[in-house]
Amino acid sequence: MLELIALLMLLIAPAAGGALAARLWSSRAPRAGHVGLAVGQIPVTLRRRRVMAVRRGVTA
Repeated sequence: MLELIALLMLLIAPAAGGALAARLWSSRAPRAGHVGLAVGQIPVTLRRRRVMAVRRGVTA
């Protein structure tokens, strides 16, 4: 009986592992390809940061 269970595990485990790998591969985030920015342009995600604090009333 134990041998039968081991045989079933040997037959089913690779299929389950392959299905899991295929599902994880198909649901992954798309790779960032060509963004379309010219040289020196700042990506939108970096441009949308909050404005830095500026000291007011300070004279040099």
